[in-house]
Amino acid sequence: MRLAGSEPAAPAVIVASHVDTVMHGGDFDGVLGVVCGLEAIAALVGAGARPRHPVELISFVEEEGTSFGCPLAGSKALAGELDVADLQRLRRTDGESLYGLARGFGAEPDRLAADRLRPEAIRAMLELHIEQSTVLESEGVPVGIVEAIAGSEVHRLRLDGLANHAGTTPMGQRRDALAGAAGIVLAAESAAAGSGRASTVATVGRLECHPNAANVIPGRVELSLDVRDVRAEDIRATAAAILERAREIADARGLDLEIERTGATEPRPLSPDIAARCAAAAEAAGTRHRTMHSGALHDAATFAALTEVGLLFVPSRDGRSHTPEEWTDWADIEPAANVLLAVVRDLAGALARTPR
Repeated sequence: MRLAGSEPAAPAVIVASHVDTVMHGGDFDGVLGVVCGLEAIAALVGAGARPRHPVELISFVEEEGTSFGCPLAGSKALAGELDVADLQRLRRTDGESLYGLARGFGAEPDRLAADRLRPEAIRAMLELHIEQSTVLESEGVPVGIVEAIAGSEVHRLRLDGLANHAGTTPMGQRRDALAGAAGIVLAAESAAAGSGRASTVATVGRLECHPNAANVIPGRVELSLDVRDVRAEDIRATAAAILERAREIADARGLDLEIERTGATEPRPLSPDIAARCAAAAEAAGTRHRTMHSGALHDAATFAALTEVGLLFVPSRDGRSHTPEEWTDWADIEPAANVLLAVVRDLAGALARTPR
């Protein structure tokens, strides 16, 4: 969606977030930012505001990376970080490619290079998102202003052993792929917990066991590895340590191991200028706010390499996210939504129409 500006060639103010979610996810992650962006544009139109800069709303896909193993794939494609070959390479577990799905939806992925957003076309990018943690709720602060977003490194691992009879195969003669995967899961937890950094996290969130029968020793397991931190060198060090331990576990158990890095995102500092504008808007409205970092990835991280970016958080009840219990009351959304509107108006140079 695009609200035209009085200067059509002026760079656009973009409000964006995503609409995809995870399995058994909630109703607010990503979608709230799209809805609040739509409301901001509707408020500008309703007030008769005439922005100098165009205002655009973008709704991204595959931010979560759960379908194709590449977080932020939609925003990365639009920003030029992925090309057509990448879209053809990225595939779901059923073999369908992101390229094929885009074509099936009616998009033209072959035009990706021509259609990508360029820095000179963007005035700024803003995103509103649920916090997905407990800081704002526990402190009773309605608005979080994010200063930096943690980066990530995502891998797909495959262990091949030997499927065999669960009752007749001696324990010492087994090549149990699931037992090896269990060791890798614990190695990931140990590496992150033992790093000495509160910002370091590592997660194995997906396991696919074959043949997945109660009386058969697992012969093959595929698993995901997600490592995040606020410093790139710490991400790389933690991921390298886990993968090295995975190789040791596979060797010790007689398993074949394949490792594919499916995605990586650098940590991104966000715009101090946009953060200051957000703080000023909150103060003008008498709204409490605080600065913070984000351990979760967001599409805003992709755009931080292209333009000035601001990210606002609203509280999450009990910090719950990626679950059906995910919830934020409207009273906890409205203050940040009003800050978003004020900053969009400020950046776009949107002046209300003078009554006659």
